[in-house]
Amino acid sequence: MYKNKLHAMAVLGNLCKVVVSSLKRSLKQVQKELKIIEDKLLALVKEVHQDVLTSLKSIPGIGSKTSLMLVVLTDGFDRFTSGSELCSYAGLTPVIPI
Repeated sequence: MYKNKLHAMAVLGNLCKVVVSSLKRSLKQVQKELKIIEDKLLALVKEVHQDVLTSLKSIPGIGSKTSLMLVVLTDGFDRFTSGSELCSYAGLTPVIPI
């Protein structure tokens, strides 16, 4: 949201130094908080699902954030009994209503 506001102000050419400065400070603070939360989440997930995280990261195209979110959303892949259930949950198997 802060990035969008800064971009909009730059595009419109309506720059107010006080507002831009405030938005940049707010963006920086939110990014710091997000980093703290991500680090804590990673530490908690590693305690229980380190092996799953390691396996997921070995897949080309799957990085730290994607593997972390997959583990969290699927509870270490224990939440689903089949791949088709996971795909349906993720919205990857659309169904045409009859």
